[in-house]
Amino acid sequence: MISLDPVPTPQQLFRWLDSGRITREEFRAAMAVHAGEIIQEMEQAHSNPLVAKFNELMNRREAWKWSRRHGELLMREILCALMDEERFAPARWLWNAAHPHIPLHCFFRVRGTPLLRFLEMKVQPQNVTVVIEHGGSDTLPPTREQFFLRRNRQRMLLVERRDLL
Repeated sequence: MISLDPVPTPQQLFRWLDSGRITREEFRAAMAVHAGEIIQEMEQAHSNPLVAKFNELMNRREAWKWSRRHGELLMREILCALMDEERFAPARWLWNAAHPHIPLHCFFRVRGTPLLRFLEMKVQPQNVTVVIEHGGSDTLPPTREQFFLRRNRQRMLLVERRDLL
């Protein structure tokens, strides 16, 4: 099972390393936690390939649905804005959402735990409102949050505020 402890996201770790806030050894130790999670997911997928394939198909469908409605570029922009949000547990899996060579479906988790799926999205030229369901476990229900994103002067989407639903 994947732990949801508050581990800094890889993006935060890179910033901290560049600013000298952490040493290379601390950086490597923290990134080892992320690498361990990825390896754990791969082992789970290997142990139950049918469930893994079904989950992948559902994630592909979800990514296709939202990118067809709003475009892949906007979806990646939204994921990148969420990636920089502190205290947002799924941000740790979104750190490379800006890389176009990584398929968009890799960032969605429609089934299983932890969950990350979009429920609603309202897009306007300067802002985006999105309702996301994330987290959860075998005993806890997932959290629903509404994010309000706005473009800054550099035309980048940033989280303006978020509300629990």
